[in-house]
Amino acid sequence: MRISSMHIFNTGVRHITNAQAEVARAQEQISSGKRVLTPADDPAAAALALGIRQEKALSAQYQRNADLAESDLQQQDAQLEAVENVLLQLREFALQAGNGTLSVNERRTIVAGIEQAGQQLLSIFNTRSAYGDYLFAGFSGDTQPFVQSAAGRVDYAGDDGERRVAIGAGLQVQWRNSGRELFVDIPAATNTFVTRNVALNSGSGDVSAGRIVDQAAYDAVYPDDLVVRFGIAPGTYQVDRIDRTTGAASIVLPPQPYVDGAPLTITVAGAEVRITGSPAPGDEFVLEASATQSLLLTVQRLADGLRNIPDTEAGAIERQRVVAEALNAIERSEQSVTASRASLGPRLNLLDDARAEQTALDLINDEALSDLVDLDFDEAASRLSFQSFVLEAAQQSLAKIANLSLFNFLR
Repeated sequence: MRISSMHIFNTGVRHITNAQAEVARAQEQISSGKRVLTPADDPAAAALALGIRQEKALSAQYQRNADLAESDLQQQDAQLEAVENVLLQLREFALQAGNGTLSVNERRTIVAGIEQAGQQLLSIFNTRSAYGDYLFAGFSGDTQPFVQSAAGRVDYAGDDGERRVAIGAGLQVQWRNSGRELFVDIPAATNTFVTRNVALNSGSGDVSAGRIVDQAAYDAVYPDDLVVRFGIAPGTYQVDRIDRTTGAASIVLPPQPYVDGAPLTITVAGAEVRITGSPAPGDEFVLEASATQSLLLTVQRLADGLRNIPDTEAGAIERQRVVAEALNAIERSEQSVTASRASLGPRLNLLDDARAEQTALDLINDEALSDLVDLDFDEAASRLSFQSFVLEAAQQSLAKIANLSLFNFLR
């Protein structure tokens, strides 16, 4: 077979180029500390390394989730502790208010303290997290959860969502409780009600939180709802009882005149509410039977009772009933908050366990990844030395062969 000088030259250049590539690759491996620089270097190892890196990225996300959940749980614990402290103050105020020898001015001072405690609770319930959203709003983190109306009624505007976050493979932790669960749905000691404006109302009227002034009379209509309706007859309002089972309505307070824009206090079936503003004809306000009583409603009813009950012998008896019910409701609120706080401990422990497990998995993955892609520097240095020798030999060989020509012998 005839081999031309051009073929010899091209073969030599190719060998030099290949040797240079091997030297460059060895140098790049040594500078990066990695054996596998591209999937082509070791396809099987590269595929396994990709899976491990994905696991490590997921583990890092789990760790971030755990940190986020821990921050919120710790903040929630601090806020619940603050609520417990306010409840202790409220208990002291209620016990003081039960003293029958107090003067009117002394009771006013107690009422002022109770109202201040209520505002403090409202501020706690509307706490924002470190990330700027509302801590107790459920899934509606951008919505202020507890909103006070013009009549003083506090409504819960959040939702019932209980936020959970993944902290491991198949492992989640609840990192937030909704404000409804913590502070609204507290079992009531007696039959009670909550008030609300009907959504379709067109006037500026607003209903207060209300209170029970005759428990026996209210028990007689419970669990039916009471609805205050304006304008059925021009310039009047009436109160209907709505059967919870059938929806049938019956009049419990026939049409009564009212002065538009003037505050209106309505006492019916043992319940008392106050309507402010200017209700439009057709507007309705509901006294909805309830088996729960929010913490803020307890505070409001205690303050309203102490403020409005007359300083008479009958009033003293009624005041004792209001104080007793408030103390019972405060105790139930304390139990609810304490139980909620107690549930935070196991969740924080779960976070610690999950983080420790992820840390151990990260160490295992790091070792496996190192075995797959990291470089053996002794082997690489020896290989670089050998490949450098091969490159030099190829260069010298080509230089000698390139000078071999028939013309060299004709000179």
